[in-house]
Amino acid sequence: MRINLMMQNKKYQIAVIGLLIGFSLFLIYYFHYMLGISVVFTHFFYIPIILAAIWWKKRGLIVPILLSIALILSHVSSGDVALPVTEDYFRSAMFIFVGVIVVILSDEIEKSKEILIESEKKYRSVVESAMAAIITLNRGGTIVSWNSGAHDIFGYSAEEVIGKSAIILMPEEYKKNFFEGLFKFKPDINFKSFKKEGMIALRKNGDDFPFDISVATWSSQGEDYFTAIIQDVTDYKKAEEQLKESLNEKDILLKEIHHRVKNNLMVISSLLSLQSRYIKDKDTLNIFRESQSRARSMALIHEKLYNSNDLKQINFGEYIKTLTADLFYTYVTDPDLIKLNLDVDDVMLDINTVVPLGLIVNELVSNSMKHAFPVLYLKQLADNIAAGQNEMMNEINVNFKPEGDHFVLTVKDNGVGFPEELDFKNTDSLGLRLVNSLTGQIQGNIHLRLDNGTEFKITFKENEY
Repeated sequence: MRINLMMQNKKYQIAVIGLLIGFSLFLIYYFHYMLGISVVFTHFFYIPIILAAIWWKKRGLIVPILLSIALILSHVSSGDVALPVTEDYFRSAMFIFVGVIVVILSDEIEKSKEILIESEKKYRSVVESAMAAIITLNRGGTIVSWNSGAHDIFGYSAEEVIGKSAIILMPEEYKKNFFEGLFKFKPDINFKSFKKEGMIALRKNGDDFPFDISVATWSSQGEDYFTAIIQDVTDYKKAEEQLKESLNEKDILLKEIHHRVKNNLMVISSLLSLQSRYIKDKDTLNIFRESQSRARSMALIHEKLYNSNDLKQINFGEYIKTLTADLFYTYVTDPDLIKLNLDVDDVMLDINTVVPLGLIVNELVSNSMKHAFPVLYLKQLADNIAAGQNEMMNEINVNFKPEGDHFVLTVKDNGVGFPEELDFKNTDSLGLRLVNSLTGQIQGNIHLRLDNGTEFKITFKENEY
């Protein structure tokens, strides 16, 4: 460093060039006048020529011109020199040529140096203005570069850490792995960069904090280096924990809402059940029971959501199994005479689809159980089976499956059949009107088949909510 400063000093440069020129002039005098020899040791002349060109650029060309003039004049004025003066002309031309070449190269080097310095300034400006810590380590794990962001995050100044091992920034449990990683690292087989999240570092005051790190490896002059960009994620972690806590509170609240809705619907169902005990009219009693069944079908949806980890969707296949089993034991007085067959897939559906679709299943299945097999029909069937005359089983089949981007729900029975003269899309039956309305609500299509019983087939595509 001290030598570089001396070489940049103008007085030092003039003194050095002056001494070298003086010695060069002495060589001319010594060889031409004292020894009378035509050949001068001119190789030495290139030292002041090159130094002057490097230090003074174009102004430094005065040195080769001066030495050329001195060489030629000395040759001419000394009468005993044997070689022709053209030899010194050639040497003089070479002096000037070398000086010009060095000036050109020196200018190019200077420009490159200026570009490099400017680039380094920009780099340092970016590094120093970065909020993240940007730290460079050598192969031995020693800190060689430390920006202001690192000072803000860790609390150390550059003077306190440069030249020290990076282990001062690490908790005890990371130190062993750090040195093992440095020892195993080989630039020819390792990745040039990598990123890790959720690590822990130590501040100057001993507090630990979480951080994310990106590391790039590079080499310069045969040495390997690691540049790490470290971001303090303490605030992000706190925000993340607060968000998780808030979401957890909302999940608990939503579960509680579903639980209370389910309880309220079950209360309504119970009230309907109690009220129905005082009803003597059969038709009115059926209306109460149907309303009770609808309330239970909706309560079941909220019960499933309450017990699920997903508060937006439920497994509709599982829901159908629970609902139809409940309906079966409600409406079928003799389970030996009617068989319930289920072929449903486990499909997650949004609550906005499940509520109307659940009511549709409730209406269609309960209708089959109530109307497909009249009492007289069942009594006759039971008598026939007892006499060994008829072994045919009455069946209700419920199918639910995805087909491409659609879903298909089918409720079929092999009972007495749907009245052919009745238009199911235009009827006074509240249940069928409800089925048509709810099918339109989920933008589905409903089809009725009357061969060998009754079959309702509903095709729909779940909407995005």
